[in-house]
Amino acid sequence: MPPISVVICCANSEDTLPAACQSVAWADELIIVDSGSKDRTAEIARQYAHRYVLEPWRGHSGQKMFASGLCTHDWIFFLDGDEECTPQLAQEWKAISDSEAEKFDLFLIPRQNYVMGRLVRAWWPDHLTRIFHRKRCSWDGHVLHDTRQASDPSRQRKFKGWIIHKRLSKAAFSDYFSGARMDERLLPVARQMYERGKRCHWWDLLIRPWLAFIKFYFIKRGFLDGVFGLLIAQKAALSAQLKYAALWAVQEEHKAGSKGK
Repeated sequence: MPPISVVICCANSEDTLPAACQSVAWADELIIVDSGSKDRTAEIARQYAHRYVLEPWRGHSGQKMFASGLCTHDWIFFLDGDEECTPQLAQEWKAISDSEAEKFDLFLIPRQNYVMGRLVRAWWPDHLTRIFHRKRCSWDGHVLHDTRQASDPSRQRKFKGWIIHKRLSKAAFSDYFSGARMDERLLPVARQMYERGKRCHWWDLLIRPWLAFIKFYFIKRGFLDGVFGLLIAQKAALSAQLKYAALWAVQEEHKAGSKGK
C-alpha cells in the first residue's frame, strides 16, 4: 500500500478519541490537530499521535487544509475525533498497490452515522472524500463540510469499507434537533449558496421539503426505524425548508442593497 498520513481534527473529544486513534494504528503517520480542547483531549492525543498540534479553528475546510500541510505523505486520510475506521476499510486500503493508487486522486468512503446511540439507516452510505492525494485534488471550500474533488471523475473510486460516526459519542437530543444549532448554520450556508449562483424560487419552498422527507423516509427506508426514522426524515424536511428560506432572505437583502445604491 502507498504510505498514508491519518489526520484527526478534533476538540473536546476525550470520550471518543482513544477509539478513533486505535482504529488507525495501522497507518504510517497519525497527526492530531486540536482546535482548543478543555478536557483531556490533549493528554490522550499525545499518547497516540506522531505529532500533536494546537491550532485555533479555521473553519471546516480551512482547518483540514492546514492539517494536510503538516503531513509527511501525499496520501491523506481524514478522520474526525468522534469517528472510527473499520477493519474492513483498513484492509481495503492495505490491498491497494502503489501502481493502482497512481490511477486515482481520491477514494470515496461510506460512513455509518449514529444519533443518540442509534444507527441512522436513512443516512447510509453517506459517501465522503476522506482518502485523497493532496497534490492531485482541489478543495470545495464549503462552509460546513470539507470536501475534495478529483481532477477527473474517472480518477475516483468508491471503497466498500466504511467509517463509523458517533458510535461512542455522548451526544444528546440537542446535538441533532436543536433549533439554535440549525439557526447558527443557516445564514452562512445560504450566503455561500447565493455567492455560487443559487437562487430560491417559490417551488423550492413548496417542493424541496417534501422531496427531502420522501427521500429519507421512503426511498432510504427510514420508516423501518419507527418514530426514530420519522424524526430523521422530518429533520431533513425542516432543514431543506429553512435553508431555502434563508437563501430567500439573503436574496432580499441583496435586492434591498441594490435599490439603495
